[in-house]
Amino acid sequence: MMYATIVLNWISQLSIPGVGACVLVLFVVIFLLYAVLHSHKQSMELRKNNLYLQELISSCKQKLVKIDELEKLIPELQKIARLDHDVNTPLCVITMSLGRAKKLGQQSGDELLLNNVKDITDAVARIGEIMQAVRVLKTHPLVAQNKAHTSTKEIGQ
Repeated sequence: MMYATIVLNWISQLSIPGVGACVLVLFVVIFLLYAVLHSHKQSMELRKNNLYLQELISSCKQKLVKIDELEKLIPELQKIARLDHDVNTPLCVITMSLGRAKKLGQQSGDELLLNNVKDITDAVARIGEIMQAVRVLKTHPLVAQNKAHTSTKEIGQ
């Protein structure tokens, strides 16, 4: 503000009529141009930030949709995780029966029976490997955490 006062005093001391007004108008125009450019720069920055925020919101919405889809899968994953017990019990019965069938095949010398026992034993072993992968699912934090949460809900009902 001090500079403006000095300039105005200097302009008033000039002896050329109208020069003071012209200089004043020139200063006003320069100031307005500066203000417009500064405002434009801020406007561009706000647009850039707004675009970034819109992209961020869109990304968050997509992630929320995926989270909702995963939450819908959790009960099914829990059912799959409980399958190991449901499948392993019959597998144990089959394995014990295969042991008896193998013994019978060896005693009677029945190669066809022994081949069938081997094929079934291989299939049972493969099922056991698959069920081991299902057991890993039981310990997954998402399934285990939600299982505790689900059981709490069930208690309250």
